[in-house]
Amino acid sequence: MLVEVTEWMGKKHVTHDIHKVENAARSILGRSHRPPGPPVCFGPINMMAFFEDQLGVLESFHKQYGDEVYLRLGPMQFFALRDPALLEEVLLAKNSSFRKDDFMETLRQILGDGLLTSEGEQWKKHRRIAAPALKRKQIRSYADDMVNYTRESADHLRDGEVVDVWDMMMELTLRIVVKTLFNLELPEQVNEIGDAIEEAMHYFDKESHSGWALVPKSIPTPGRHKIRETLQKLDAIIYDLIVERRKGGEGDDLLWSLLEARYEDGSPMSTRQIRDEAITMFIAGHETTALATTFAFDQIARHPEVARKLREELDAVLGDRPATFEDVRSLSYTESIIKETMRLYPPAWIIGRCALEDIKIGEWDVPAGSQVVMSQWLVHRDERHFKDALSFKPERWHNTNLERELPRFAYFPFGGGQRVCIGNHFAMMEAILMVAEIARRWDFELTSPDPIELAPMITLRPTGPVRMKVNARG
Repeated sequence: MLVEVTEWMGKKHVTHDIHKVENAARSILGRSHRPPGPPVCFGPINMMAFFEDQLGVLESFHKQYGDEVYLRLGPMQFFALRDPALLEEVLLAKNSSFRKDDFMETLRQILGDGLLTSEGEQWKKHRRIAAPALKRKQIRSYADDMVNYTRESADHLRDGEVVDVWDMMMELTLRIVVKTLFNLELPEQVNEIGDAIEEAMHYFDKESHSGWALVPKSIPTPGRHKIRETLQKLDAIIYDLIVERRKGGEGDDLLWSLLEARYEDGSPMSTRQIRDEAITMFIAGHETTALATTFAFDQIARHPEVARKLREELDAVLGDRPATFEDVRSLSYTESIIKETMRLYPPAWIIGRCALEDIKIGEWDVPAGSQVVMSQWLVHRDERHFKDALSFKPERWHNTNLERELPRFAYFPFGGGQRVCIGNHFAMMEAILMVAEIARRWDFELTSPDPIELAPMITLRPTGPVRMKVNARG
């Protein structure tokens, strides 16, 4: 038996490098063949370190053990995958052998059986109903609202002031999603929705990304009691808005599309199902775009050459006028900035699946019930796919064939396979228009050279305010 001392999480741990011997023995005995990983005695102290720095720990595991890593957290078995070919097996070729991971069960308490959490035939039926509302042709009608609200937000900026860009983007995307989802301005109830969802997201993070993840859901805790009260309040508000929307008459908003949608037998969606889809779209269309644009403005400020090229494109395409839907295709460098931002700082930073049956992925035997995790954060930063991977270079996407040349799952900010994000076109258009409309009038300047500290929750968030100085363009 070989013994090596490794540095991990700033502490020395003795680890037994016996995975090769173990795998050989399993092969001889006809037992399961699994990837290398930390020792089975991955105990409570290391588990807490894992939950405290998931990005760092996963990265260190892949550096030490390779593209496929096996680990146990209490009773749970995990397979962490980084090879795009294996991701394609899980998300596409063998997707029917998997469901969403066990952590999604906690999120289901908030979202119900919306598109993000539903499975099987139920998911297929709801996807068929929701898809028309988010096709390119339909989302064209949302462009004017996106630009108008962004222009109003930009109107409130003042030369020389310091603003929290993260807070600004969250408020802006909230207004946009409320208008496009509910066809409403920002009423008091919707502010309450935002507060309730924020509280629910923090609950999910605590339940899924801390030691509480291992506490059976049947055991009552103060946090679980509080979230029930929050969700009851949230449901009451959403149901009231659905009733109001029914009275409002025909419109182009997503909620009206759901109210008018019919299953193949002609029956409408239930009010509960409409609630679940509305909450799902609210979260998916709100925070993720706010994150992408916040990180984009941060990176633009850190790279003067990128800022110069962006200004040149905006001057050439827009001049002094607001952006429109017709401009989106011409704003190719702006789009490249968004793509590169989502490569380095993917709002959806990890995807999980649970094996429904014993299955082989690549050369590895994945037992039924195992959790498979695939991190965009890690795959997107792999030097094998992206030269100078840790550098922010929008040029890698601009007027190149990179997307077609990459392995299918080397870049997947919106997920992939059947479960690819249904709102990806909506989100890209929204981010491009927001950045273009703000950047044509204002520059953001760093107030600190330090990088943004990150919190990998449901989404990849800043840990605090992102303060930047506002400068009027001359």
